[in-house]
Amino acid sequence: MRRVEFGRPDPIADRVLHADALAIAAATADASLDAIYIDPPFGTGTVRTGRGLAYADRADDPDAFVAWLSPILEHARRALVPAGSLFLHLDYRAVHYAKVALDRLFGRARFVNEIVWCYAVGGKSRRGFGRKHDTILWYARGDDWAFYPDAVRVARRGGSHMRLVGGVQEKTDRKTGRVYRYPVHAGKVPEDWWTDIETLNHSDRERTGYPSQKPERLVERVLAAVTREGDRVADWFAGSGTTAAVAQRLGRRFTVADRERAAVEVCARRLVSQGKALAAAGLPPPPLELPALPGEDRRADR
Repeated sequence: MRRVEFGRPDPIADRVLHADALAIAAATADASLDAIYIDPPFGTGTVRTGRGLAYADRADDPDAFVAWLSPILEHARRALVPAGSLFLHLDYRAVHYAKVALDRLFGRARFVNEIVWCYAVGGKSRRGFGRKHDTILWYARGDDWAFYPDAVRVARRGGSHMRLVGGVQEKTDRKTGRVYRYPVHAGKVPEDWWTDIETLNHSDRERTGYPSQKPERLVERVLAAVTREGDRVADWFAGSGTTAAVAQRLGRRFTVADRERAAVEVCARRLVSQGKALAAAGLPPPPLELPALPGEDRRADR
């Protein structure tokens, strides 16, 4: 491991690890994390490819997939603080199987939301409706989970059934006559179906070339909803490093890991680059602990 400094004295570094998800989850201390977001392989049974980068997905066998994932979810529950939350990002192949497993593990009362992330980019189908959404299952560790709705407000849409009066949307309850008023400038807390965040296309500047990369705006909404500055976040399927990049930018502390060496290299370079940019802007993030990358000069780390 090597340590990268950005000019902010801090004995504790954020960490990027080259390791299997289960091993890192098992080594995580009890009640040490405020939020866990994991976006594991979806079980497509294929090799997922990007721009010169690839990884082998797991077999398309939902029962085997859940059996593989369940020990990781068990450690996730143990590692969360009482007010902490787990977000599991999947698609249609295994999400229903995983929800049953999570209901049993966390309890149905700790299920908070099934977030449906809708997007338009991608191919179409000639034999059915296009599969244009992923699902993010949100489970809470305890009964009093953290939620910061004002941190994730979005703009109110025009053309609704409500009348607009001086910058305020109004509606009247026909039974009680009560008038409800919603200032447009205040926005609203989004529902559990998100259509305002598009998946990344090939020309997006955010693209790293790693397959199945998620947009920062998506993960930012998740983390902002349940964490505050200084809270601890984990992602044991780091991939391109989106969770880590968002956490670093928002001032959350983090540990991320991936078993794929290529993913760790992409993630590490992304965080070092962003960390230097934040430092140049007068907002230096905490130090990073990273696996040593081939061909890098450690003298450039300070």
